[in-house]
Amino acid sequence: MQNKITQLQTLAFPNQQRTKTVVLFGLFILSLFVSLYVFFVGKIVFDVVAERGANMSIRASQSAISTLEVDYYNKIKTVTLAQAPSLGLAESNDTLYAIRTDKNTDTAFLLIKN
Repeated sequence: MQNKITQLQTLAFPNQQRTKTVVLFGLFILSLFVSLYVFFVGKIVFDVVAERGANMSIRASQSAISTLEVDYYNKIKTVTLAQAPSLGLAESNDTLYAIRTDKNTDTAFLLIKN
């Protein structure tokens, strides 16, 4: 009987080593969760910053492309048939057209035979 009481006291009132182990394990789990939280929040923040940088770069590139398109269309308006040979343009005599017979697309492709 005395042995049973001793066992119950050991389970009910654990010794210092067992308590220390449980507390250290709890602190380890808590620090693991805090570390994971900081990691994921940091990753989200850096991804948002990178996305904003990429969006600014895309806007700058689109603006540059738009400017180039305007310049291109303005230059095309000034080209005449008389100037075409001096610019290296030639009329195509052997132009072939290929049409896809696929049901989903009605696209014509221009093929130039050299």
